[in-house]
Amino acid sequence: MSKSGLLAAALVLMLGSAVMAADGDPHAKGEAPALPPGPKVNGDAYIGVMNKYLFRGNQLNANSSFVTQGGMDLTYNSFTFSYWFNNQNRANGYAKAKTTENDAIINYAVPELVKDVTINVGAQYFSLDAAEDTAEFYLRATYNTLLNPTLGIYWDFLEARNDGLFYTASVAQPVPLIQDKLTLNLGALVSYNQHNPSAAYTDLDSRSGIYSDWHNYELSATLDYKVLDNVTITPSYTFSDHLSSNAKNVGIGAKNCYGIKAMLSF
Repeated sequence: MSKSGLLAAALVLMLGSAVMAADGDPHAKGEAPALPPGPKVNGDAYIGVMNKYLFRGNQLNANSSFVTQGGMDLTYNSFTFSYWFNNQNRANGYAKAKTTENDAIINYAVPELVKDVTINVGAQYFSLDAAEDTAEFYLRATYNTLLNPTLGIYWDFLEARNDGLFYTASVAQPVPLIQDKLTLNLGALVSYNQHNPSAAYTDLDSRSGIYSDWHNYELSATLDYKVLDNVTITPSYTFSDHLSSNAKNVGIGAKNCYGIKAMLSF
């Protein structure tokens, strides 16, 4: 091949390489391909004031007090790690405030097994001031349709002397009032206690779970107001009452619980 032919061939190769580089092929410049961004950690932190600490129909604060409740959630991939606390405050203010509970929760969102069904499994540890610490495993399944029906199963594997099971069936429906700004959330729940000591107990028996019977029902409403894209203010109201005479006998009765919460998402 003549010298002019060699120069022409070299020029063609150089132009071809330049075109490939302009098209974004990293190998044209001898670079490794860029890796996709890794999973991000998302989360939130929140604090609120409630007139009662209501848990499974039980009022867990003194009648003369209100409570401050707060916590945070961190989500990475399908895992969420949460912390929650309850602080009991005297009716005359925070001077005699006392932390009565600290909880740690780990939740795993199961990859979709059935279309439109969301399944979460996890464990929660309750560090209590006035009772023995305990812990539960749980499973919740939600059918993502109108009213979002949800079934929950909770098993106390630490303190329960008997079955230690607690079941919930609930519905919840968000009602947008102002798009991306204000949402009303309405909910209802019924529960069944199968000797779970966190649901039914007395001063003389804190571990047997007392009975296997219908436990309580709850009607709830919350109003989410987005002050900023990552700041939400939520007033809430819940009414709870017993579903059986067994539940009534351990103190599950008509209770009104209300308060307000502020949450920062990040």
